[in-house]
Amino acid sequence: MALQASHSELKLHQPENFQFNSVPDSHDWLYLYDHPFADPIGPDSVPVIDLTDPKLIEKIGKACEEWGVFLITSHGIQPELLNQLGSQIHRLFALPTEVKLKVAKTEARMPGYGGVPSARFFPKFTWSEGFSITSSPREHAQKLWPDDYSSFCEVIEEYKKITRQLGCRLMHIMLLSLGLTEEEINHTAIGDSNKILTSMHLNSYPACPNPDRALGLVPHTDPGLVTILYQDRVSGLQVLRRKDGNGPARWVTVLLIPGTLVVNIGDLMHVLSNGRFHNVLHRAVVNKTDQWLSAGQFFVPPVDVNVGPLNRLITGSQPVYKSVPWLEYWKLRETLYDESLQAIKVDGHGKEGMLKL
Repeated sequence: MALQASHSELKLHQPENFQFNSVPDSHDWLYLYDHPFADPIGPDSVPVIDLTDPKLIEKIGKACEEWGVFLITSHGIQPELLNQLGSQIHRLFALPTEVKLKVAKTEARMPGYGGVPSARFFPKFTWSEGFSITSSPREHAQKLWPDDYSSFCEVIEEYKKITRQLGCRLMHIMLLSLGLTEEEINHTAIGDSNKILTSMHLNSYPACPNPDRALGLVPHTDPGLVTILYQDRVSGLQVLRRKDGNGPARWVTVLLIPGTLVVNIGDLMHVLSNGRFHNVLHRAVVNKTDQWLSAGQFFVPPVDVNVGPLNRLITGSQPVYKSVPWLEYWKLRETLYDESLQAIKVDGHGKEGMLKL
């Protein structure tokens, strides 16, 4: 399990990172090369799926099981909106530090400017800035641009609306790939798309003088159902490809293909699938010359919904995980972080794992 840093509250906003001429010890990740790197072109290239493909259900199911991440094309989001999104993210992080700190977070899970919540579990700082949006960005945008905030809000709200529809569609397809009928899907924890909750996190990973010693985002899995990620201009996302016949576990860079979006599986979708879908471990790396910008849209069920393996997938077989309320699992992530799934795992004798809240 990751170590909890005593200076966690400082990690909410740390813009002084990017004034260094070299990476100081406080930002030096000694185990950055804990796994080898794979060529992102060839057998280890992340799947690219066209959403108009007649074999869409089969291909998404295969990508979820083998990779836990894939790129999508023909998703229906106009290139102009994606370009506007990239421009607004750049506009946000180009603001002076003193302006961004006007909307600084006061707690890790609150909306506003600052680092990602998981950073507080680690003893080092990451080379990144973030801006979290849980509902409307208007209140914060008015503080950032008192006379010109509407364009930022309009682009963010339009993108959120479209990707919400897209995410619900993708989750529906994922359940179809597991063999569920439409009626069975309607009775799952995510059957009613109107009840699905979303949040958004904008990210900036500035150019770094020593990128081989810094890390933009710590290795982690997402706790929710799925994540849709927009990458702007350069690539910086890496996923851990599991050990297989082609070699040991290795980091694979998710290439930036213009017009595509990245989709990755979270812990809850892994649980729903009874372990069939891979909740992919991923991280962000930085480079020496270019800033990497991204926007993640996260999908979770209502807080009072129980999430467990789907009945169809445990008929005549052993459930891998017990059913838990989403809010309870969230609390586990807040305390156990990367050991939270193990805490709800059912052992080989059919006994439920002990919850350590």
